[in-house]
Amino acid sequence: MSTKPMTVGEITAAPGQVARGFLTTDVGRGVTVRMPVVVINGTADGPVFAVTAGVHGAEYPGIEAAIRLSRTLNPAEVRGAAIVVPLVSVPAFQRRAIYVNPLDGINFNRVCPGNPTGTITEIMAHLLFKNVIAQADYYIDLHGGDMIEALVPFTLYYKSGNEKVDDASKALAEAYGIPIILGTTALRGGSYGAAAAMGTPAILTEAGGQGILDEPSTQTHVTGVLNALRKFGCLSGTPAAVPPPTYYSKFVWVAAEQDCVYYPKVTVGQQVKEGDRIAEFTDLFGDKIGDLRSPATGPVLFLVTSPAINKNDPLMAIGA
Repeated sequence: MSTKPMTVGEITAAPGQVARGFLTTDVGRGVTVRMPVVVINGTADGPVFAVTAGVHGAEYPGIEAAIRLSRTLNPAEVRGAAIVVPLVSVPAFQRRAIYVNPLDGINFNRVCPGNPTGTITEIMAHLLFKNVIAQADYYIDLHGGDMIEALVPFTLYYKSGNEKVDDASKALAEAYGIPIILGTTALRGGSYGAAAAMGTPAILTEAGGQGILDEPSTQTHVTGVLNALRKFGCLSGTPAAVPPPTYYSKFVWVAAEQDCVYYPKVTVGQQVKEGDRIAEFTDLFGDKIGDLRSPATGPVLFLVTSPAINKNDPLMAIGA
């Protein structure tokens, strides 16, 4: 990034300035969607960082962290620029919707980088990637457990096969400071994977959950972004010390095979062994219809906490 105006859609920030506005697009049927964007343009050369939150609209600590960062990053201390999108899925946020965009029932984080002639969610993803991610040298996507999900904090980066990009993504994850890091090829269509495929080092960070806006999880995200910006030269100052990370190479998801009432027999963060009984299922009368055995050995990183489960719903994920 040179010391020139930074433009995102119709939003332009001169060097040393902050500009706010909305990315908007018509998605058909008389519906227009918009995403709030804040551009913090520095006065010296440096990298462009994109930071997004609210890809899932009920993951509140990441949204709050992005709002705070967009209001407190000082362009006088920035080298290059930071583009912050505090809330990607505004319709999901407004309707308190889990997992999917209520306008079309599609999970935003399965269709990146989007399609300008596709579904509403695909059009929104294309809007984000065309205007924000395509301009970034590094990308951080802030997540957490959705309204019915508990988790221990962890960071994902995508193994794209491009060694230079993958090494930079791993270094970005380490700088963020969450001590559990997964390098994975899972979740195709995810934000971080689509960015890495474009040649942009990227991470997806997880902290918080269950529809709770808690300060420790919010601070995990705020500190992590500041650490990354400082480590990679976008922000002045020294990164905070971080604990040595533990790495996992697989993110093993378990999904429901039928509609059921779900009773997990493990807690988030618990270590399990392959073959352990980790959940029980009943029908609506309480009659047992099955058990769930762990497909892997490792910690339970993510756990659905609602007993109401539909076929193909995620239940939990294990690091291996």
